[in-house]
Amino acid sequence: MRTRLRERLALGLGAAAAGACGTYTTYQTAEPLANGRWQVSAAVSPGAFVDRPQGTRIPTVIGELAVRRGVGAETDVGLKLFTAGAELSVRHRIIDARWQWALLGALAWARSEESGGATEAITGQLRLTAVATRRTSPRWAFSVGPVVTGSAITFAGGGDATGLLVGGFANAAFSFGATRRWHLIPELSLHVTATGDVPVDGAVSLLGLALARDF
Repeated sequence: MRTRLRERLALGLGAAAAGACGTYTTYQTAEPLANGRWQVSAAVSPGAFVDRPQGTRIPTVIGELAVRRGVGAETDVGLKLFTAGAELSVRHRIIDARWQWALLGALAWARSEESGGATEAITGQLRLTAVATRRTSPRWAFSVGPVVTGSAITFAGGGDATGLLVGGFANAAFSFGATRRWHLIPELSLHVTATGDVPVDGAVSLLGLALARDF
């Protein structure tokens, strides 16, 4: 049984490379949108999934489209569509000082179809992130924080598996335009397996770029 599951996980690496094992990026600061304001964004995140037991390194490129809306003085919510799934998220600022702090929670799901490099499966994901942001000017904000991601995958032909990743991210948000409503956000995100083997028993690394616009 365990051997068959490992064989399915090997096929599941193809799904991970296609973005069907969830999303691992943040592209946010600790500054929530004002109540009633909107933000739309697009991102491209190239990276790699490394599985130690299988000795494989599979490159990936994950595309994202997202929308957020401020729903309170310190809170906003978001919907993200990525290559093979969707994610709902909430951000709440807990400290508004020189260093701002916020907590982010996200629930994602993805589906992969059977193809040459992947097997049909459904993945669920829960991600918790803490964000610390230091705004150095009206145009620049720098953010870092830890990320914990729990994932579970169920294969169409039977069998399931789970995994827990721990890691972190760092990004720089540059605001531009006459009213500084455009934002360019490069981000580095690194995650390693704490337990299990979803999406991999190893590491996930992504280095991407997002473009956002406030309304």
